[in-house]
Amino acid sequence: MDKLSTPEKNFTTDAINAIEMQDIKDEWDSEADESIPSTEKEKCGKQREWSELPSLSLDRIYSFLSRADQINMSQVCRKWSEGYSSPSVWKIFRFYLTDSELAMDTCPEIKFARKYSSMFRHVEIVCRRINLQLIDTSWRHLKVFLNILSINSQLHSVKFKYLGNYLRQLDTPIYDDIFRAIANLLQFQHHLKRVEFHDCHFQFEEAVELLKDITENSRESLTHLVLKGFVHDEPIDQELDSTVAQSLSTLVNQRFPKLATLETDYSLIFDNMFARQTVDTDTSKSCQMRGLSRIILHCYGFRQGNFRGLTSATWRSLKQLCPDLQVELYFVPGPQSRREIDSFVLPDMPITLLDYRLDRIHASAIIEIDALFNHLLACRTNDYLVSLYLVWMMPIHDLASAFIPFLQACAKLKCLQLFTLFPVNGIDLLIRSWLENRPESLEEVLISISNVRNEDDYISLTTLVDEYAPVLQVMGLNVFLIFDHGRR
Repeated sequence: MDKLSTPEKNFTTDAINAIEMQDIKDEWDSEADESIPSTEKEKCGKQREWSELPSLSLDRIYSFLSRADQINMSQVCRKWSEGYSSPSVWKIFRFYLTDSELAMDTCPEIKFARKYSSMFRHVEIVCRRINLQLIDTSWRHLKVFLNILSINSQLHSVKFKYLGNYLRQLDTPIYDDIFRAIANLLQFQHHLKRVEFHDCHFQFEEAVELLKDITENSRESLTHLVLKGFVHDEPIDQELDSTVAQSLSTLVNQRFPKLATLETDYSLIFDNMFARQTVDTDTSKSCQMRGLSRIILHCYGFRQGNFRGLTSATWRSLKQLCPDLQVELYFVPGPQSRREIDSFVLPDMPITLLDYRLDRIHASAIIEIDALFNHLLACRTNDYLVSLYLVWMMPIHDLASAFIPFLQACAKLKCLQLFTLFPVNGIDLLIRSWLENRPESLEEVLISISNVRNEDDYISLTTLVDEYAPVLQVMGLNVFLIFDHGRR
């Protein structure tokens, strides 16, 4: 099921694939052809040394290697050593300390940062729970690294991952010290285009402070903001509630003029960012976030709790303030799946992508697939929907009667992916219906069926695919069926 997860772009690549290597070879050959007389080309072609790689090709090779392999490569020859100091090699940097590195007085990452941090443009900082014996060393290394970045680097992107579990291990004075170092780093950055927080779990007021630091100094450059696990789930202090929440709402309205993409949990921080949004107040006149075109929401039902959820009126106001707004909703329901879909999928939400995952643990309070589709139709979600991904690990009693009317109502739907369990009654009727009345916009369908244990059922489904998939492909609809026959 991982293929349906939100794609998270990593800053590094582990290997050079054959295409990239061929590109490097072509560039090398082209550059050599220009510099070597034709009479000498054949003679020296096979004697060319790797040390003669053009600078561009050398930089590209460095960019694909791990830091350890880069060090080894830099020791091959003088030219490669000089290439190691190229800005392109240090454009991307990942700070992640292993236990062995934490045991050192000065870790390699700190040495690299002292020497090359002025070249850093994209930094990823990864923390994790560690051996308590290494706590004192680890936070000192982290603080030094953050301070070096604050002084020497002007970053284009920064990503913080898993700070939450790490920070919980620290005493309060040390925690405050690290938090202040993070805030200082954000205060000293003036060209950030992308900022990401993953599982950091700050207190609400701390989260608001960090957002202020970002927007005060990178407001004209920030286009992409990720806040996944940004705020701790515990209720906020009621005395701070009004003041902090109001300041957050004002911050969102007035300090995100270039923000195009916001990815966040459907949680307390998101609730307070937009809950006061309305087109009928003076706030809308001062709103500078009109370029927001994409909200990626991760919703876990009532399990995250402590927030109200936006109203339909708020979504309507957001659409008017941000006319190009599209919502991608990744929904993993809790035990009250029917109430949750009613609370978090509302009219006027411009949902273009819905990824809904219902698995077996919710069997006691399951929402029927008919009820899900009826709710989406009532909210007119079908007017916006382009991609629908369903993980429905319960048998669907009648696939045809559930899907045919809903798909016909989705005028923009291009992609449908369904992962479900056998039996799938009516799948033959569903596929045959596309021969006579294919949804006009639908281009791709993938249906994956688990637990097809009976050999006759497996053969029947395979025959169905072989018969209809080629015909539908000619009509412009690509249909893929995947079966797990249950044999091990």
